[in-house]
Amino acid sequence: MSVDPEKCPAGKNTLEPAELPLESSLANTSIGNDVASAELYFPDGGHKAWLTVLAGWLTLFSTIGVISGFSVFESYYSTTELSTYTPSEISWIGSLQIWGCFGFGLWSGRLSDSRGPRFPLAAGTVFTVLGTMMASISKKYYQFILSQGICSAIGLGFSFTPAIAVQSQWFLRRRAFVGGLVMSGQNVGGVIWPILVNQLINYNGLSWGWTMRIIGFMQLACMVAATLLIQPRFPSLPTQPIPIRQFFTDRRTIMFTVATLITFFGIYIPYFYISLYGTQWGMSASSSFYLSAILNAGAFVGCYAFPVVAKSKMGCFNSLTFVAFGCAITAFGWIGTRNNAGITAWCVIYGFLSGAIQALFSPCISHLSPKPSLIGTWNGLCITVVSFAVLGTGPIAGRMLDNTGDINYVPMQIFTAVCLIVASVIYLGTTLCLPRVSSLAIVG
Repeated sequence: MSVDPEKCPAGKNTLEPAELPLESSLANTSIGNDVASAELYFPDGGHKAWLTVLAGWLTLFSTIGVISGFSVFESYYSTTELSTYTPSEISWIGSLQIWGCFGFGLWSGRLSDSRGPRFPLAAGTVFTVLGTMMASISKKYYQFILSQGICSAIGLGFSFTPAIAVQSQWFLRRRAFVGGLVMSGQNVGGVIWPILVNQLINYNGLSWGWTMRIIGFMQLACMVAATLLIQPRFPSLPTQPIPIRQFFTDRRTIMFTVATLITFFGIYIPYFYISLYGTQWGMSASSSFYLSAILNAGAFVGCYAFPVVAKSKMGCFNSLTFVAFGCAITAFGWIGTRNNAGITAWCVIYGFLSGAIQALFSPCISHLSPKPSLIGTWNGLCITVVSFAVLGTGPIAGRMLDNTGDINYVPMQIFTAVCLIVASVIYLGTTLCLPRVSSLAIVG
Protein backbone atom coordinates (compact mmCIF):
# COMPACT_ATOMS: atom_id res chain seq x y z
CA MET A 1 0.00 0.00 0.00
CA SER A 2 2.58 2.55 -1.07
CA VAL A 3 1.68 6.15 -1.84
CA ASP A 4 2.18 7.53 -5.33
CA PRO A 5 3.97 10.88 -5.00
CA GLU A 6 2.18 12.15 -8.12
CA LYS A 7 -1.13 11.65 -6.33
CA CYS A 8 0.09 13.44 -3.23
CA PRO A 9 0.88 16.97 -4.41
CA ALA A 10 2.67 19.04 -1.83
CA GLY A 11 0.46 21.31 0.18
CA LYS A 12 -2.77 19.71 -1.01
CA ASN A 13 -4.77 17.41 1.28
CA THR A 14 -1.65 16.71 3.32
CA LEU A 15 -0.98 17.36 6.97
CA GLU A 16 0.92 20.50 7.82
CA PRO A 17 4.23 20.02 9.65
CA ALA A 18 2.70 21.06 12.95
CA GLU A 19 -0.06 18.51 12.44
CA LEU A 20 2.06 15.49 11.49
CA PRO A 21 0.90 12.31 13.19
CA LEU A 22 2.91 10.67 15.92
CA GLU A 23 5.33 7.95 14.85
CA SER A 24 3.72 4.61 14.46
CA SER A 25 4.96 1.75 16.60
CA LEU A 26 4.94 -0.25 13.36
CA ALA A 27 7.34 2.09 11.61
CA ASN A 28 10.02 -0.56 11.29
CA THR A 29 7.74 -2.91 9.35
CA SER A 30 6.85 -2.72 5.69
CA ILE A 31 3.17 -2.31 6.53
CA GLY A 32 4.06 0.33 9.10
CA ASN A 33 6.10 2.31 6.57
CA ASP A 34 3.28 2.20 4.02
CA VAL A 35 0.72 3.31 6.59
CA ALA A 36 2.99 6.04 7.93
CA SER A 37 3.38 7.39 4.38
CA ALA A 38 -0.32 7.10 3.65
CA GLU A 39 -1.20 8.95 6.86
CA LEU A 40 0.48 12.08 5.50
CA TYR A 41 -1.96 12.17 2.58
CA PHE A 42 -5.76 12.22 2.37
CA PRO A 43 -7.36 11.35 -1.00
CA ASP A 44 -10.42 13.56 -0.29
CA GLY A 45 -12.31 11.63 -2.96
CA GLY A 46 -12.29 8.60 -5.23
CA HIS A 47 -14.88 5.86 -5.64
CA LYS A 48 -13.75 3.88 -2.59
CA ALA A 49 -13.98 6.95 -0.39
CA TRP A 50 -17.50 7.80 -1.57
CA LEU A 51 -18.66 4.19 -1.26
CA THR A 52 -17.60 4.41 2.37
CA VAL A 53 -19.71 7.54 2.79
CA LEU A 54 -22.72 5.73 1.31
CA ALA A 55 -22.11 2.75 3.61
CA GLY A 56 -22.05 5.02 6.65
CA TRP A 57 -25.25 6.74 5.52
CA LEU A 58 -27.09 3.43 5.07
CA THR A 59 -25.92 2.22 8.48
CA LEU A 60 -27.12 5.31 10.32
CA PHE A 61 -30.39 5.35 8.38
CA SER A 62 -31.23 1.81 9.47
CA THR A 63 -29.92 1.95 13.06
CA ILE A 64 -29.84 5.24 14.91
CA GLY A 65 -32.40 6.57 12.43
CA VAL A 66 -34.93 4.25 14.06
CA ILE A 67 -33.97 5.57 17.51
CA SER A 68 -34.35 9.16 16.31
CA GLY A 69 -38.04 8.40 15.89
CA PHE A 70 -38.33 6.74 19.30
CA SER A 71 -40.96 9.24 20.47
CA VAL A 72 -43.34 7.32 18.17
CA PHE A 73 -42.56 4.09 20.02
CA GLU A 74 -42.82 5.86 23.39
CA SER A 75 -46.23 7.25 22.46
CA TYR A 76 -47.48 3.93 21.07
CA TYR A 77 -46.26 1.80 23.97
CA SER A 78 -47.77 4.19 26.55
CA THR A 79 -51.25 3.59 25.12
CA THR A 80 -51.04 -0.13 24.27
CA GLU A 81 -48.85 -2.96 25.55
CA LEU A 82 -47.05 -0.89 28.20
CA SER A 83 -49.88 1.43 29.27
CA THR A 84 -49.34 0.51 32.93
CA TYR A 85 -45.74 1.74 32.87
CA THR A 86 -44.53 5.31 33.37
CA PRO A 87 -42.82 7.35 30.62
CA SER A 88 -39.56 7.03 32.56
CA GLU A 89 -39.79 3.24 32.56
CA ILE A 90 -40.69 3.03 28.86
CA SER A 91 -37.85 5.40 27.95
CA TRP A 92 -35.33 2.83 29.19
CA ILE A 93 -35.94 0.90 25.96
CA GLY A 94 -34.77 3.81 23.82
CA SER A 95 -32.01 4.82 26.25
CA LEU A 96 -30.52 1.34 26.11
CA GLN A 97 -30.47 1.55 22.32
CA ILE A 98 -28.72 4.92 22.29
CA TRP A 99 -26.33 3.71 24.98
CA GLY A 100 -25.48 0.76 22.74
CA CYS A 101 -24.46 3.15 19.95
CA PHE A 102 -22.02 4.88 22.29
CA GLY A 103 -21.20 2.31 25.00
CA PHE A 104 -19.54 -0.15 22.62
CA GLY A 105 -17.70 2.61 20.81
CA LEU A 106 -14.25 1.75 22.15
CA TRP A 107 -14.41 -1.90 21.21
CA SER A 108 -16.06 -1.41 17.82
CA GLY A 109 -13.58 1.38 17.06
CA ARG A 110 -10.66 -0.88 17.91
CA LEU A 111 -12.14 -3.70 15.83
CA SER A 112 -12.53 -1.31 12.93
CA ASP A 113 -8.92 -0.13 13.22
CA SER A 114 -7.40 -3.59 13.65
CA ARG A 115 -9.61 -5.85 11.50
CA GLY A 116 -11.36 -3.42 9.21
CA PRO A 117 -14.90 -2.01 9.48
CA ARG A 118 -16.68 -4.91 7.79
CA PHE A 119 -16.31 -7.26 10.76
CA PRO A 120 -18.07 -5.04 13.33
CA LEU A 121 -20.69 -3.98 10.76
CA ALA A 122 -21.55 -7.61 10.01
CA ALA A 123 -21.87 -8.41 13.72
CA GLY A 124 -23.98 -5.28 14.18
CA THR A 125 -26.31 -6.36 11.39
CA VAL A 126 -27.04 -9.68 13.08
CA PHE A 127 -27.86 -8.22 16.50
CA THR A 128 -29.79 -5.20 15.21
CA VAL A 129 -32.12 -7.22 12.98
CA LEU A 130 -32.52 -9.95 15.61
CA GLY A 131 -33.54 -7.36 18.21
CA THR A 132 -36.15 -5.82 15.91
CA MET A 133 -37.61 -9.19 14.96
CA MET A 134 -37.83 -10.27 18.60
CA ALA A 135 -39.53 -6.99 19.49
CA SER A 136 -42.22 -7.86 16.94
CA ILE A 137 -43.32 -10.80 19.11
CA SER A 138 -42.79 -9.14 22.49
CA LYS A 139 -45.76 -8.53 24.77
CA LYS A 140 -44.28 -7.75 28.19
CA TYR A 141 -41.97 -5.03 29.44
CA TYR A 142 -38.98 -7.29 30.12
CA GLN A 143 -39.30 -8.75 26.62
CA PHE A 144 -39.09 -5.30 25.03
CA ILE A 145 -36.06 -4.51 27.24
CA LEU A 146 -34.27 -7.69 26.14
CA SER A 147 -35.12 -7.42 22.43
CA GLN A 148 -35.52 -3.80 21.35
CA GLY A 149 -33.42 -2.61 24.27
CA ILE A 150 -30.41 -4.86 24.90
CA CYS A 151 -30.13 -7.00 21.74
CA SER A 152 -30.57 -4.04 19.40
CA ALA A 153 -28.19 -2.00 21.57
CA ILE A 154 -25.41 -4.54 20.99
CA GLY A 155 -25.98 -4.37 17.25
CA LEU A 156 -26.01 -0.58 17.23
CA GLY A 157 -22.84 -0.56 19.30
CA PHE A 158 -20.94 -2.69 16.79
CA SER A 159 -22.15 -0.60 13.85
CA PHE A 160 -22.13 3.04 14.95
CA THR A 161 -18.46 3.91 15.46
CA PRO A 162 -17.12 2.31 12.24
CA ALA A 163 -19.99 3.93 10.30
CA ILE A 164 -19.03 7.47 11.37
CA ALA A 165 -15.26 7.17 11.81
CA VAL A 166 -13.88 5.39 8.72
CA GLN A 167 -14.62 8.33 6.40
CA SER A 168 -12.14 10.49 8.32
CA GLN A 169 -9.35 8.19 7.09
CA TRP A 170 -10.22 9.22 3.52
CA PHE A 171 -11.07 12.91 3.87
CA LEU A 172 -9.39 15.98 5.38
CA ARG A 173 -10.55 19.16 3.62
CA ARG A 174 -14.03 17.71 3.09
CA ARG A 175 -14.17 15.98 6.46
CA ALA A 176 -16.90 18.17 7.97
CA PHE A 177 -19.05 17.99 4.85
CA VAL A 178 -18.68 14.22 4.64
CA GLY A 179 -19.46 13.89 8.35
CA GLY A 180 -22.69 15.79 7.70
CA LEU A 181 -23.56 13.53 4.79
CA VAL A 182 -23.11 10.41 6.90
CA MET A 183 -24.95 11.76 9.95
CA SER A 184 -27.87 12.86 7.77
CA GLY A 185 -28.70 9.17 7.37
CA GLN A 186 -30.05 9.08 10.90
CA ASN A 187 -32.23 12.12 10.21
CA VAL A 188 -33.65 10.70 6.99
CA GLY A 189 -34.41 7.58 9.01
CA GLY A 190 -35.95 9.71 11.71
CA VAL A 191 -38.30 11.16 9.09
CA ILE A 192 -39.16 7.94 7.26
CA TRP A 193 -39.52 5.43 10.12
CA PRO A 194 -42.18 7.39 12.11
CA ILE A 195 -44.19 8.06 8.94
CA LEU A 196 -43.91 4.38 7.97
CA VAL A 197 -45.09 3.24 11.41
CA ASN A 198 -47.95 5.75 11.37
CA GLN A 199 -49.11 4.71 7.91
CA LEU A 200 -48.89 0.97 8.53
CA ILE A 201 -50.66 1.03 11.89
CA ASN A 202 -53.08 3.98 11.81
CA TYR A 203 -54.05 3.95 8.12
CA ASN A 204 -53.40 0.45 6.73
CA GLY A 205 -54.48 -1.38 9.88
CA LEU A 206 -51.36 -3.53 9.98
CA SER A 207 -50.53 -5.17 13.29
CA TRP A 208 -47.65 -3.95 15.43
CA GLY A 209 -45.86 -7.27 14.93
CA TRP A 210 -45.83 -7.06 11.15
CA THR A 211 -44.90 -3.40 11.26
CA MET A 212 -41.78 -4.28 13.24
CA ARG A 213 -40.97 -7.19 10.91
CA ILE A 214 -41.12 -4.88 7.89
CA ILE A 215 -38.70 -2.54 9.69
CA GLY A 216 -36.43 -5.50 10.43
CA PHE A 217 -36.31 -6.64 6.81
CA MET A 218 -35.55 -3.09 5.65
CA GLN A 219 -32.75 -2.86 8.22
CA LEU A 220 -31.33 -6.15 6.98
CA ALA A 221 -31.21 -4.99 3.35
CA CYS A 222 -29.59 -1.64 4.19
CA MET A 223 -26.99 -3.04 6.58
CA VAL A 224 -25.94 -5.90 4.33
CA ALA A 225 -25.40 -3.37 1.56
CA ALA A 226 -23.40 -1.13 3.92
CA THR A 227 -21.19 -4.03 5.00
CA LEU A 228 -20.37 -4.84 1.39
CA LEU A 229 -19.79 -1.21 0.36
CA ILE A 230 -17.61 0.08 3.19
CA GLN A 231 -13.94 0.41 2.23
CA PRO A 232 -11.12 0.43 4.80
CA ARG A 233 -8.21 2.65 3.78
CA PHE A 234 -5.47 0.97 5.82
CA PRO A 235 -4.59 -2.73 5.96
CA SER A 236 -5.51 -4.78 8.99
CA LEU A 237 -2.86 -4.04 11.59
CA PRO A 238 -1.74 -5.97 14.68
CA THR A 239 -3.68 -4.83 17.73
CA GLN A 240 -1.78 -2.21 19.72
CA PRO A 241 -2.39 -1.23 23.34
CA ILE A 242 -5.31 1.16 23.69
CA PRO A 243 -3.78 4.62 24.22
CA ILE A 244 -6.07 5.45 27.16
CA ARG A 245 -3.46 7.46 29.04
CA GLN A 246 -2.66 9.53 25.96
CA PHE A 247 -6.37 10.22 25.45
CA PHE A 248 -7.04 11.26 29.04
CA THR A 249 -3.93 13.41 29.40
CA ASP A 250 -4.56 15.58 26.34
CA ARG A 251 -6.25 18.75 27.60
CA ARG A 252 -8.09 19.55 24.39
CA THR A 253 -9.40 16.01 24.01
CA ILE A 254 -10.64 15.91 27.61
CA MET A 255 -12.37 19.29 27.36
CA PHE A 256 -14.06 18.28 24.12
CA THR A 257 -15.15 14.91 25.55
CA VAL A 258 -16.61 16.51 28.70
CA ALA A 259 -18.50 19.05 26.58
CA THR A 260 -19.90 16.27 24.40
CA LEU A 261 -20.87 14.25 27.49
CA ILE A 262 -22.88 17.17 28.84
CA THR A 263 -24.38 17.86 25.41
CA PHE A 264 -25.78 14.36 25.12
CA PHE A 265 -27.34 14.52 28.57
CA GLY A 266 -29.82 16.95 27.06
CA ILE A 267 -29.85 16.94 23.27
CA TYR A 268 -31.93 13.77 22.76
CA ILE A 269 -34.69 14.59 25.27
CA PRO A 270 -36.99 16.21 22.66
CA TYR A 271 -36.43 13.21 20.39
CA PHE A 272 -37.90 11.02 23.15
CA TYR A 273 -40.81 13.15 24.28
CA ILE A 274 -41.90 15.50 21.50
CA SER A 275 -44.84 13.29 20.41
CA LEU A 276 -46.17 13.03 23.96
CA TYR A 277 -45.67 16.77 24.38
CA GLY A 278 -47.70 17.50 21.24
CA THR A 279 -50.51 15.24 22.43
CA GLN A 280 -50.69 17.09 25.74
CA TRP A 281 -51.21 20.41 23.94
CA GLY A 282 -54.07 19.24 21.77
CA MET A 283 -52.55 17.36 18.83
CA SER A 284 -54.14 14.12 17.66
CA ALA A 285 -52.17 10.93 18.02
CA SER A 286 -51.63 10.80 14.27
CA SER A 287 -50.45 14.43 14.05
CA SER A 288 -48.12 14.06 17.04
CA PHE A 289 -46.44 11.14 15.29
CA TYR A 290 -45.34 13.56 12.58
CA LEU A 291 -43.56 15.83 15.08
CA SER A 292 -40.76 13.29 15.28
CA ALA A 293 -40.49 13.32 11.49
CA ILE A 294 -40.44 17.13 11.42
CA LEU A 295 -37.75 17.25 14.11
CA ASN A 296 -35.58 14.90 12.08
CA ALA A 297 -36.29 16.73 8.82
CA GLY A 298 -34.84 19.86 10.40
CA ALA A 299 -31.86 17.85 11.62
CA PHE A 300 -31.32 16.55 8.10
CA VAL A 301 -30.91 20.11 6.78
CA GLY A 302 -28.63 21.00 9.71
CA CYS A 303 -26.40 18.03 8.96
CA TYR A 304 -25.65 19.52 5.54
CA ALA A 305 -25.74 23.26 6.17
CA PHE A 306 -23.25 23.74 8.97
CA PRO A 307 -20.63 21.28 7.69
CA VAL A 308 -20.62 23.30 4.45
CA VAL A 309 -20.10 26.50 6.49
CA ALA A 310 -17.38 24.75 8.49
CA LYS A 311 -15.58 23.73 5.32
CA SER A 312 -15.74 27.13 3.67
CA LYS A 313 -15.16 29.65 6.43
CA MET A 314 -15.54 28.85 10.11
CA GLY A 315 -13.95 25.45 10.65
CA CYS A 316 -15.46 22.56 12.61
CA PHE A 317 -14.69 23.74 16.13
CA ASN A 318 -15.93 27.30 15.62
CA SER A 319 -19.06 26.02 13.88
CA LEU A 320 -19.77 23.52 16.66
CA THR A 321 -19.40 26.18 19.35
CA PHE A 322 -21.69 28.59 17.51
CA VAL A 323 -24.41 26.05 16.81
CA ALA A 324 -24.30 24.67 20.39
CA PHE A 325 -25.06 28.14 21.78
CA GLY A 326 -27.90 28.50 19.28
CA CYS A 327 -29.31 25.11 20.21
CA ALA A 328 -29.22 26.03 23.92
CA ILE A 329 -31.16 29.24 23.29
CA THR A 330 -33.71 27.32 21.21
CA ALA A 331 -34.08 24.76 24.01
CA PHE A 332 -35.05 27.56 26.41
CA GLY A 333 -37.65 28.61 23.84
CA TRP A 334 -39.29 25.18 24.10
CA ILE A 335 -40.76 26.27 27.45
CA GLY A 336 -43.07 28.81 25.82
CA THR A 337 -44.13 26.67 22.86
CA ARG A 338 -47.68 25.44 23.51
CA ASN A 339 -49.73 25.41 20.30
CA ASN A 340 -49.63 23.34 17.14
CA ALA A 341 -47.97 25.94 14.93
CA GLY A 342 -45.43 26.90 17.58
CA ILE A 343 -44.49 23.30 18.37
CA THR A 344 -44.06 22.51 14.68
CA ALA A 345 -41.88 25.57 14.07
CA TRP A 346 -39.83 24.81 17.17
CA CYS A 347 -39.22 21.24 15.95
CA VAL A 348 -37.81 22.56 12.67
CA ILE A 349 -35.41 25.00 14.36
CA TYR A 350 -34.27 22.66 17.14
CA GLY A 351 -33.89 19.80 14.70
CA PHE A 352 -31.77 21.97 12.41
CA LEU A 353 -29.38 22.99 15.20
CA SER A 354 -29.20 19.65 17.00
CA GLY A 355 -28.56 17.91 13.68
CA ALA A 356 -25.60 20.20 13.06
CA ILE A 357 -24.13 19.33 16.48
CA GLN A 358 -24.43 15.61 15.77
CA ALA A 359 -22.78 16.07 12.37
CA LEU A 360 -19.83 18.10 13.68
CA PHE A 361 -18.70 16.25 16.79
CA SER A 362 -17.10 13.29 14.98
CA PRO A 363 -14.97 15.42 12.58
CA CYS A 364 -13.79 17.43 15.60
CA ILE A 365 -12.73 14.46 17.71
CA SER A 366 -11.17 12.89 14.60
CA HIS A 367 -8.99 15.97 14.20
CA LEU A 368 -7.78 15.61 17.80
CA SER A 369 -6.61 12.04 17.07
CA PRO A 370 -2.79 11.85 17.07
CA LYS A 371 -2.79 10.01 13.72
CA PRO A 372 -5.37 8.90 11.14
CA SER A 373 -5.02 5.18 11.89
CA LEU A 374 -6.23 5.92 15.45
CA ILE A 375 -9.31 7.88 14.37
CA GLY A 376 -11.62 4.93 15.07
CA THR A 377 -10.06 4.43 18.51
CA TRP A 378 -10.28 8.16 19.34
CA ASN A 379 -13.92 8.28 18.29
CA GLY A 380 -14.55 5.09 20.23
CA LEU A 381 -12.99 6.41 23.46
CA CYS A 382 -14.96 9.65 23.26
CA ILE A 383 -18.20 7.87 22.40
CA THR A 384 -17.72 5.37 25.25
CA VAL A 385 -17.46 8.19 27.77
CA VAL A 386 -20.52 9.89 26.26
CA SER A 387 -22.50 6.64 26.57
CA PHE A 388 -23.08 7.30 30.27
CA ALA A 389 -25.01 10.43 29.35
CA VAL A 390 -27.21 8.88 26.67
CA LEU A 391 -28.06 5.95 28.95
CA GLY A 392 -29.53 8.29 31.54
CA THR A 393 -31.03 11.05 29.42
CA GLY A 394 -34.43 9.46 28.73
CA PRO A 395 -35.06 8.06 32.23
CA ILE A 396 -33.88 11.28 33.91
CA ALA A 397 -36.25 13.37 31.81
CA GLY A 398 -39.00 10.81 32.32
CA ARG A 399 -38.54 10.94 36.09
CA MET A 400 -38.84 14.72 35.99
CA LEU A 401 -42.12 14.29 34.10
CA ASP A 402 -43.33 11.59 36.52
CA ASN A 403 -42.69 13.89 39.48
CA THR A 404 -45.15 16.43 38.04
CA GLY A 405 -47.89 13.86 37.45
CA ASP A 406 -47.02 13.64 33.72
CA ILE A 407 -48.41 17.14 33.07
CA ASN A 408 -45.50 19.59 33.45
CA TYR A 409 -42.64 19.45 30.96
CA VAL A 410 -40.85 22.57 32.25
CA PRO A 411 -38.29 20.72 34.45
CA MET A 412 -37.08 18.56 31.55
CA GLN A 413 -37.08 21.57 29.24
CA ILE A 414 -34.88 23.55 31.62
CA PHE A 415 -32.60 20.55 32.09
CA THR A 416 -32.17 20.26 28.30
CA ALA A 417 -31.32 23.94 27.91
CA VAL A 418 -28.90 24.10 30.86
CA CYS A 419 -26.98 21.04 29.63
CA LEU A 420 -26.56 22.64 26.22
CA ILE A 421 -25.48 26.05 27.51
CA VAL A 422 -22.85 24.53 29.84
CA ALA A 423 -21.54 22.35 27.00
CA SER A 424 -21.35 25.39 24.72
CA VAL A 425 -19.07 27.20 27.16
CA ILE A 426 -16.72 24.20 27.32
CA TYR A 427 -16.72 23.87 23.52
CA LEU A 428 -15.68 27.52 23.39
CA GLY A 429 -12.84 26.82 25.80
CA THR A 430 -11.70 23.87 23.68
CA THR A 431 -11.69 26.02 20.54
CA LEU A 432 -9.61 28.71 22.25
CA CYS A 433 -7.02 26.05 23.18
CA LEU A 434 -6.48 25.14 19.53
CA PRO A 435 -3.91 26.79 17.26
CA ARG A 436 -5.63 29.13 14.82
CA VAL A 437 -4.66 26.94 11.85
CA SER A 438 -6.38 23.97 13.53
CA SER A 439 -9.63 25.65 14.42
CA LEU A 440 -10.08 27.40 11.08
CA ALA A 441 -8.16 25.90 8.19
CA ILE A 442 -7.32 22.28 8.83
CA VAL A 443 -10.73 21.20 10.05
CA GLY A 444 -12.75 22.57 7.17
